[in-house]
Amino acid sequence: MNMIELISGFTIFGIEIRFYGILMALAFIVGLLLALKFCKMKGYDENLPYSLILIVFPSAIIGARLNYVLFTLDKGWTFIEVLQIWNGGLMIYGGIIFAVIAIAIFCAVKKISFVAVLDMLAPILILGQSIGRWGNFFNQEAYGSLITNSSFQWFPFGVWIEKSHFTSEALSQVVDFYGTSSVEGAWFNATFFYESIWCLGGFILLFILFKKTKIKGLCTATYLTYYGFERFFVEMIRTDSLYLGSIKISVLISGLIFFGGLSYLIFLLIKHKKSKTKKVEQME
Repeated sequence: MNMIELISGFTIFGIEIRFYGILMALAFIVGLLLALKFCKMKGYDENLPYSLILIVFPSAIIGARLNYVLFTLDKGWTFIEVLQIWNGGLMIYGGIIFAVIAIAIFCAVKKISFVAVLDMLAPILILGQSIGRWGNFFNQEAYGSLITNSSFQWFPFGVWIEKSHFTSEALSQVVDFYGTSSVEGAWFNATFFYESIWCLGGFILLFILFKKTKIKGLCTATYLTYYGFERFFVEMIRTDSLYLGSIKISVLISGLIFFGGLSYLIFLLIKHKKSKTKKVEQME
């Protein structure tokens, strides 16, 4: 089991390279290539992806970091510690919100369709999430609750987590089940894998929608509904969640995203149906 710890990264010329970072870079490169392809498909400005990178990447990092810091103020953050993102502590929802705000401002200035840009980015984002989740495997993080049934203690249903990577909630579950904290490690639900596969399926769905549909906002609404639904349930069994009182923050946000996305999706479909009906009536 120690092999997981050994393959978390490697060193070149004294510089530590982690697979988590490599996967993030891979997701970034794949996203850029897809954005270029999508712009060509839809006849958008070929320089648009490069412009978006310059505003989305820094905005997402700042938002993800601030989101985490705001919900962990009890840690007594110093300004320098807030800047040290390499020590961990990012929340994806904050990153997405800040990135969307930056895109909205960019689109307003450039006078291009904000919704059309979001539709293009939706399949790219969900594929990036699918790739990036494997970084959690190498870091031994973002895992679910303890698996007590030995029949399910195998990968990819479960993942072996060493004691040094136990969260306080995971340790509590181990002590409750084994009656001691003196264990080398334990099997937990591989929630990172569940989400990676779900997001991969989401990419296929959104890619088809982006390629086939002409309904603006459909890809965005589908992403919000699809991803929010999955994240709501996965966050329920995660052992590293932040809390607002007794409520898991990510569960609450995921639920809001799901219902918001579903409402938007229903609105778009009703609007599209009415538009088609009106066209038929005019032809008659």
